[in-house]
Amino acid sequence: MRASASRVAGTPVAPQPDLDLDIRTLRSWLAVDDDGDPVLVVKDDDVTVVVDYGLGGSWDTAIRAAERLSDTSLAYAARLREVMAAQQTPDRNLSRSLRQDLFSCSV
Repeated sequence: MRASASRVAGTPVAPQPDLDLDIRTLRSWLAVDDDGDPVLVVKDDDVTVVVDYGLGGSWDTAIRAAERLSDTSLAYAARLREVMAAQQTPDRNLSRSLRQDLFSCSV
């Protein structure tokens, strides 16, 4: 999937991942760490990631980063919906063209 997306103009190529999460089994929830500070837990069937706001950073910076993550996640969900709809289109040439158009605008 990374290889095909990299051929679409205007879409940045994904970097090599340190870990992969399977979006189909992904769950997320709010929790607290050992110090009682809020964290975001993201887990698929194999990997658990805890996102915290770090030591010594500003709350405003952490809040803006969480908002960017939320915005990008919503954009990703919308993109998946569009690609799914394009793949369900009977005309495969139209479907391929639509996928290219969808991935040509970066988030």
